[in-house]
Order: sequence, then structure tokens, then C-alpha cells
Amino acid sequence: MNYKNVITMTTLSVIAVFTIASFAGYDVSNIDAELVSVQPEKFVFVEKITTTALFEFRDGTEIVPIQQFTQTSGFGTKTQTGADDPRAPSGKTSRQTPTFTLEKIVGSTPYLYEAADQAQKYQMNSGMEYPYKFFDVTIFVAVDGDVLRSFDYRDCKVTSYAVATRSDNEEGYTGKGFAVVDQFTFECGGYESVNPAMDKLKIVEHAETISSSDLRSTDKWEPGFFKQP
Repeated sequence: MNYKNVITMTTLSVIAVFTIASFAGYDVSNIDAELVSVQPEKFVFVEKITTTALFEFRDGTEIVPIQQFTQTSGFGTKTQTGADDPRAPSGKTSRQTPTFTLEKIVGSTPYLYEAADQAQKYQMNSGMEYPYKFFDVTIFVAVDGDVLRSFDYRDCKVTSYAVATRSDNEEGYTGKGFAVVDQFTFECGGYESVNPAMDKLKIVEHAETISSSDLRSTDKWEPGFFKQP
């Protein structure tokens, strides 16, 4: 897909920090600190590990901090039984369909909301194509700006959407308050996991050394040095 370089950032005390001007074709070796979405200050995350989602639509791109992210399917294989897909031969083994859920604070994500609204509108016509039917999603799992893990999902669509209100069960109604959240389920055509720490280990640094042939060439010697007769 061809995407315009349009960035729509969420508000509600969210700051997206960029160290690159465009997200098209970002280099995995330079993934650290490319994206950091600051979570609402009252949210507490163990070891400060947070998730950020990058949504790429045909009309633009949205970045949003995610409070909950769960991979529900995609790792492993499945066997067709005939009931799964009458058109597929029974007993055929294939990869699982990548699916995941996420939850975020209700915020200014017009493209994502439009994708959900169109999915609901046209859900009875599964074969119909509409502008926001498919899009790409990248999930960054990071701590203090360093990306520990990321997942590149392609050709995704919204399969479920709801708005819910959450409260801290220990604090009750008079404690920390309520959070109104979006709950999404996505199904994708495929995904690739990224391991930045391992990619760094694979980078081999080459030292700048002088070869013996350079030493024999007197025209490369520093002034004051000469060859003994």
C-alpha cells in the first residue's frame, strides 16, 4: 500500500516523540527510540514496559499508546477440517491466522475509528471492498524509549469493537477514578516479529587498520620519516 506522510497524533496528555521523519521502510537496527508514546501519568506499568501502536492507513498514519495488548493467534499451525472453510481440502495444514486485541483510552484516532465504523457498516458483505478495510499495524514494546520487541502486522482489519468503562477494583468508586476505553480485535493477513537486541548482536564492526602494503609505500609516510638505505 502507498501511504501519505500524514501523522495524526492522539491528545489526552499523549506525546509522540519521533527521531525519523518518515515511517516508510524504517531500519530495524535503528528502531530504538524511534517512537515513544507517553502513557497517562496515573497508569502504572511493571518495569515501565509500555506498548505503542503505529496504524498505517491509505489516507494517513496514527500513533497511539496502548494500555493492553494481547496476541490471540498467529504462532503455530492449523489443520483444515472442511467446516473451517468448505472451499479448502480437509486435512490441509496452514499457518494460524494472526489475530490480536488491544485496549486504549478513548482518544483522537479518526482513521482507526473510521476503520471500525466501516467494518461494522459492511460486515454483512464480507466480499465487499471499502476504503478502510485493510491497513498495517506495528506494535512496539518498549521501556524508556528502547524497543525490546515489535510486531509488524500486515493487511489487518477490525473484527470487533466496543467502548467500555474500567475502574480500579481495589480502590472502588472513590479512588483513582474511571477509564473509558476502546476495545478492538484485529485479524491480519500475516505478521513478522522483530528482535532488536539480536539484530544488534549481528552487526559486526570493522576496525580501521593499516595493511602491510600501505607500510611499504613511502609516499604514505608522515613527514620526518624516511626509509633506511
